[in-house]
Amino acid sequence: MAPAVAQGPEVNLILTKQTPYPAEPGQVVSIEVRLQNNGSSSQSITLEVVPKEPFTLLPGEESVKTFPRIDAYDSATQTYRLKVSESALSATYELEFRYYREGASSAYVVKKIPVSVQGTPKIVIKDVQTTPDSMQPGDEVEITVTLKNEGTGHAAQTELSLVPEVDKTTGASIIAPVLSGGNFYLGEFQPGKEATAKFRLKIENTAEYKSYLSTLSINYKDETGTPGVVTFDMGLPVRGRPLLDILNAGIDNTDFKIDITNLGTASAKGIKISLIQGGKLEGVSVVSEIKAGKYKAVRFSEFGFGQGLLNISYYDESNNLHYSATDVYVAKPTGDQASAGSSPIVTIILVILVAVETFYIWRLRKRKK
Repeated sequence: MAPAVAQGPEVNLILTKQTPYPAEPGQVVSIEVRLQNNGSSSQSITLEVVPKEPFTLLPGEESVKTFPRIDAYDSATQTYRLKVSESALSATYELEFRYYREGASSAYVVKKIPVSVQGTPKIVIKDVQTTPDSMQPGDEVEITVTLKNEGTGHAAQTELSLVPEVDKTTGASIIAPVLSGGNFYLGEFQPGKEATAKFRLKIENTAEYKSYLSTLSINYKDETGTPGVVTFDMGLPVRGRPLLDILNAGIDNTDFKIDITNLGTASAKGIKISLIQGGKLEGVSVVSEIKAGKYKAVRFSEFGFGQGLLNISYYDESNNLHYSATDVYVAKPTGDQASAGSSPIVTIILVILVAVETFYIWRLRKRKK
């Protein structure tokens, strides 16, 4: 047991200030203490701090301080700056001090000051993935958000909610949660750990080619039970896809006229239509753009009756090239049709060579039912 200060004034050591309170692991804490002389005479007193885990004295800080004179019923203050270990757990620790009369270091008094340490959670987004990778109108998608607690304290009762923006005109959401797919319960989230949250959303068929704003809210309780919330703005990019098809074809006066429609969900640009018959290029027609749900008429003045091939190429909004080839058969007008000058319907056999195109038409039409 440490001896008391011999034949000296009645001195007491008290904590006057801890900044910040509570201290945080990995951060610096300032401890201000006061030596109070309750005796009737003055004397020189030496004060020493003896930091132990999780505290270390900052470089340049002196652990020993001598007060040459503390008058009776007077006091003196001293501040120490210490680093809190990053691995410190949330708790109240004791910081040891020793004080003694000058020249009598063996006769010291030990006083332990309580220092409160508490970690603070800090939740950040590390990554966002979507399944499928390219979200299109009509899709049901899964959003996977990877989170990390970069703070020093754990978060409890952690709950997440993803709320897509609402259309200002209609008040409806173009992207909406599937049942409870807009919420995710994470629970305990320890510092330094990563976790994933999954959300299920439905994209309406009327969605446009753009990034839709959504808000991710994370509610939790810190180690004292105090509620906390962090929010993040997230963009959900909807990538529509154009899909050109032949709506109608026929002989109009002396031209071979073809109506090309866009069955997709995004504009087709840089459209080139080539008519090939008998291995010969009869004509090329170029259209700058066909928007989703619209159609354009193209004409060929040079053509022959019989079998032919229509090659159609175009670009989507991401400048990806799409291509399709369609067999056509132009029948000669006969009988009354020729004399009346009417325009017979051209028999068109659509053979979409790209299998993905065929599947996409089926899927799109099924969704619109």
